[in-house]
Amino acid sequence: MCACPYLGLYDDATIMLSEATPAHRCFGTKPPTSPSTDHQSSYCLVAAHVNCPYYLAAVKQDGGHRSVGAGQRRRRGSGALVFAGVMVVGVLVAAAVFAANGAFGILPSPTPPDVEIAIADTPTATATATMTPSPSPIAEPATDTPTATMPPLVLPSPTPVSPLVADVATPPIAGVPTIEAQQIVLTPSSGGVGWWDSSDDVQIGLNDSFLYAGVYGNESLLSAVRFNLNRIPRGAPILSAELQLNGLADDRLNPNADGLWRVQLIPQSELDNLIGANFMMVYSAAAPITLRELRTEDLGRDRLNTWQLEPSTLRWLEEQRLNGAESVIVRLTASTNNTGDTLFAWDSGIGQKTAGVPPALALMVGPPPPTPPPLPTYEYLVATFTPAPENVLTAVALQNTATAVAETTGTFTPVPPFVTPTPLPQNLATVQAAALLAGKPPVVVETPVPANSATATAQAEYATAVAVTTGTFTPVPTEYVTPFVVPPSPPALNVATVVARIVEGTATAQAGGPTFTPLPYNAVIGEFVIATPTPQNVATAAAIALAATADAQTYGPASPTPFHWIVITPTPEPLPTATPTTPPLILEEDFTPTPIPTATEFIPDRLPDEFKNLIFFRRGAEPNAETWVYNPATQQTGLITRPWLYPLAREILTRSPDGQQEVFVKRDANGVAQLHVRTIGSDRSRQITSFGRDSYDPAWSPTGEWIAFVSNNPGNDEIYRVTPDGSIVERLTNNNWEWDKHPTWSPDGKQIVFFSNRDVGRTQLWIMNADGSGQRNLLASEFNDLYPVWTR
Repeated sequence: MCACPYLGLYDDATIMLSEATPAHRCFGTKPPTSPSTDHQSSYCLVAAHVNCPYYLAAVKQDGGHRSVGAGQRRRRGSGALVFAGVMVVGVLVAAAVFAANGAFGILPSPTPPDVEIAIADTPTATATATMTPSPSPIAEPATDTPTATMPPLVLPSPTPVSPLVADVATPPIAGVPTIEAQQIVLTPSSGGVGWWDSSDDVQIGLNDSFLYAGVYGNESLLSAVRFNLNRIPRGAPILSAELQLNGLADDRLNPNADGLWRVQLIPQSELDNLIGANFMMVYSAAAPITLRELRTEDLGRDRLNTWQLEPSTLRWLEEQRLNGAESVIVRLTASTNNTGDTLFAWDSGIGQKTAGVPPALALMVGPPPPTPPPLPTYEYLVATFTPAPENVLTAVALQNTATAVAETTGTFTPVPPFVTPTPLPQNLATVQAAALLAGKPPVVVETPVPANSATATAQAEYATAVAVTTGTFTPVPTEYVTPFVVPPSPPALNVATVVARIVEGTATAQAGGPTFTPLPYNAVIGEFVIATPTPQNVATAAAIALAATADAQTYGPASPTPFHWIVITPTPEPLPTATPTTPPLILEEDFTPTPIPTATEFIPDRLPDEFKNLIFFRRGAEPNAETWVYNPATQQTGLITRPWLYPLAREILTRSPDGQQEVFVKRDANGVAQLHVRTIGSDRSRQITSFGRDSYDPAWSPTGEWIAFVSNNPGNDEIYRVTPDGSIVERLTNNNWEWDKHPTWSPDGKQIVFFSNRDVGRTQLWIMNADGSGQRNLLASEFNDLYPVWTR
C-alpha cells in the first residue's frame, strides 16, 4: 500500500488522484483538513504516510488499522497508468532474473526457511536478517546486525521513504519510550474571526466570510483569527503544529504588486478578544512571533497556505499554556512598495460565502504530566503609600531631595509590584490569601445542595467534562471554614454624606470613643448592588430577554453572582408633578417671582486650573476601563468620576502651544500612516514624517520645538520626536520586542510619560527625559495602566 488510505477528494472520500492537488482532503482528521501539496508529496501519496502524525492518530483511533479494498478506494489520473506500466515491466524483469538464476546461478542461494526477513517501515528502512532458533544441534554461525528504527511518532518533514518499502509496522526499540500523542485541530468559533480597516468611518467585518489583508482605496485592511487553546492540556509537550489558511478571493489582488503578507502570533496578554476590538487595537498589539512571509505569487483562490511551526514557536505555545493563556490570535497584515491597491482574502469558515475551509491550527500533542502544573504566581510587597506632603513647600523639598539623590548617587531602586494593605478584606480572594499567609484553615464557599435531580445531573456532567478536558478539580481541604458576609455601611446618597461620615468618625476617635471591633479572619465585607428594575410591561421584559440572549451568544454566559453581593432595591422617586401650562396672557398683578432652578453641573470648554499638572490615565480593559489620576508632586492616585475631564485633557496633546496649529495622522499613497501639520481650520497640510511603516500617537511639546510620536518602523512600536518642520527626527526608545506607546509631555517640556509592556508584561506608566535618557517605571501597578495625559 503506497498511498494513505485516509486521503480522498473533497467531494468523494473514496477517490484520490495520483498527483498532489488542493482538491485532496485528509479524512484522518475531524473535521477533514486540506493537506498542502508538499505534505501530500512527502507523505500522503508515498509509503511514508505511515510516519505522518495525522495517520498515526487516525490509526490509533480506528483501533490499529483501516482496511481499504479495491471497491473502497479508486485512483484516477495519468499517474495510475504510469504505475501500472512500471509494475508490468517489473514483473517481466523479475521473471527473467529468476529464470537466469535457475540456469546460471547468478543470484545468491535462497534464504533458509528458518530465517525471517523483516523490513523496517521507517524513513531509512534497512532489510535486517533476524535468526530464528533452529532445532538442529548444528547451525551455521550468523551475525545479528542491530537495526536503527524510528519511534512510532515522526515529526513533520522526514526523509521521503522509497515506495518499495514493505508496509510492516515498526517494532519499538528496547529502552526507548513510546510517545503517546494525540491530534488536536483548532478552528475559530463565532466572534473569533474578522477584518478591520483604517478608514475614518471604521469598517469592521467580524464573522465575515472573508479575511482581508492588503491596501484598497488608500485604506489598510487587516484580519485576525482567534484560536481557543483550552483543548491543549497545560504542561503537555507540543510535538508539531501546522497553521492552515485557504484562499477565498483574489479578484482585487494585483499580480504586478510587490506585496508582502505577514502572519504573526499575538499572545492573550496583548489581545484577549476580538469582540469589541478596533483597528488600532488589533494593529498595535505586540506580536513576538512572525511566521514565514508570503508574496503575491504565493496567493490564490482555493490555494492552501501552510506554515510548519518551528520548535521555538512550539515552546512559546507551551509556555503560553503553562502561564494560563486560553487563546492565541493570528494577525494577517500586508504592505506594498508604492504599488497601489492590492487586496487578498482567506476563508474564515463562517458566513454565507465561505467555501467551508476555516483557518486551522493542527497540533500533535504529547501526554500531559500526571499532575497539572501550578499557575505562575507573582511576588508582591505589602507597602504603604508615602504620606502626602502637608503643603507645597514640603512637596518642593521632597522633589529637590529626590533630584539631588539622583544626581549624586543614582536613581532610586525601582519599586517592585506591590499592594497596599487595607483595613478590611474587600473580596473572598483577599480573605483566602490572608488565611494562607497566616497559616489558618482555608476559607471555602460551601457548594449548595442541588434543588432537584436535574440540577444534580447537570453538575455531575459538568464536572465530568472538566475532568476530561482540563483535569480533575482541586480537592477540597479536609479542614476548612466557610466565609460570612459583613454588611457595610449603607451607601451614601451623595458626596456630602460621605464627608459627614468621615468627620463624625474622626471626631469620635479623637474623643476617645470606641473604634471598630476586629473581625474574624473569614469575614468578607459585603458589597451593595442595586437590583435590576422590574420591567414595566411584557414588551420591555421580552426586549430584556432578547438582549440577554444576544449577550450570551456573543460574549458567553453571564458570570455567576458573587456570594458577597447584597442586593438592595432603591425606593422609587416620586414622579414629578405636571408643570401647569402657561396661559397666553398674564396680568401684571398676577406675576409671581420666578423660582431659582436646581443647580446642575457646569461642563467647561477647557480644563479647569485645579486639574492641571496631573497625569490622567486609563486603567483596565475597555469597555470597562476607568479614568484615574496620578499626582507627580504627592505620588497619590485616585479615581476620576467625571467623564468629561479626560476628553478635555486629551485635546491639548496634538495642538501647538499657541493653539494655532495641530498635528494629525493621514495615510499616504501607499497606505502608510504619516504625521501632518496644518493650521487649525485649514484644508492644507504638510507631511513631516516619511517612514516605511505607520507613525501615530503624536503629542506637541509645550515649548513648541518637538512633536513626540510612535512608529513601528523598526518592527515594534518605539517613541520618536520630530521638529514641527520635519527636518530632524530622533529615536528615543529602543527595545528588543517590547513596545512603547502614547507619549505625553510634562508642562515644562522636560519629561515624557508613556505606557509600555516592559519588565512585567502588563502595560505600566513609564517616564523619561525629553531626550530619551533616564527611562524608568513611574507607577508600579497590578493593573493595566495606559493612555496617559499630562495635563497643562
